[in-house]
Formats: sequence, structure tokens, C-alpha cells
Amino acid sequence: MTDTTDLRERRRLATRADIEAAALDLFTQRGSERTTVDDIAVAAGVSPRTFFRYFPTKEDAALGTNRAFDEAITARVGSGTVTLAVVVEAVAATLAEFGGAPIDRLLRVRCLLNHDDNLRRAALRTEADQCRAVHRDLRARVMAETVNVAMRAALDEWATHRAAGEDADLVEIFHEACAVQSRMFEGFHRE
Repeated sequence: MTDTTDLRERRRLATRADIEAAALDLFTQRGSERTTVDDIAVAAGVSPRTFFRYFPTKEDAALGTNRAFDEAITARVGSGTVTLAVVVEAVAATLAEFGGAPIDRLLRVRCLLNHDDNLRRAALRTEADQCRAVHRDLRARVMAETVNVAMRAALDEWATHRAAGEDADLVEIFHEACAVQSRMFEGFHRE
């Protein structure tokens, strides 16, 4: 029975990855507004009904890597005492561990977000929804949103360097963005 369950799970994950890849390819070629769910389903070799079993919207199909990343951070932070330093280190460790295909896909998504306003709006909406769902109290939400701003800036900076063919260390850029943010907050306290 375990072999059957494992096989089903591998097929489910493969189908999900095929849909995500098709969405990214089509969004890169046409933009998200000119791509339909039917287009993505055909490119992934699934029916539109199957598409909707995996994703509620076409934009969500391209943002799967972002969700996996957020889930990994949430798991790493856990349920103990959450401080800004704990969240920053959880993000940095997750960035360091996200290698190979996931980091390549993350790069593709970040490059798309820089040029596709529709997809960028969907990503920000998804991020805000996840933050509200996970963080119920004001302190935790402000902390998470603060780190999200630094992470978005770092990812965009990293994606810009990588798209230009330059070598860039994402974790280093993230720490630099957090340091800039920290200095800005210190400046607010002095004023």
C-alpha cells in the first residue's frame, strides 16, 4: 500500500510541477494577462478541470515556488518565541537551502514579477493573505511584513544581477537588505 501511495504522491507532484512549468513558460512568452487557464492546461497535458484541482487561478500556478518557499520558512520558524532575528535567520537558511531547480524557478518568477504587473499584484495579494493566515497578532504580522519587504528587495536585486549574467549570492544580498532596513529603522527612532 505504501508503494501505491508513494507513486500517487510522485505523480501528483509531477503534475503540479508540469502545470507550474507550463504557466511560467507561457507567462514568459505572452504575459499572464494574455494566457488562459486552457492554454496552460494544454501545454501541461492536463484538462482545465485537473488544473483547478491543483491551483485556484492561473497566477497561482506560476507562484508555486513562492508558496513552497514560504511554507519552508514557516516550518523553520516553528511555534516557539518568534523574534525578528529568528525570522531573518529562517529566511536566510531557507534561501541557502533552496538550490537547483527551485532556485532557478524562483529566479524566473522574480524576473516575471519585474515585468508583469498582473502577476506582481497576484504575488503581493497571495503574500498578504498568507501573512494574515499565519500571523494573527499585530507584532508577528509587522515582523513578517518587515522581513517580506527586505526579502522582496533582495530577490529583485539578485534577479537583476543574475539576469545580467552576473554572479550574485542571494543570502548575502538578503542580509545586506536587512542591514539597510535596520539602519533605516534606527534613523526613524532618532527623528
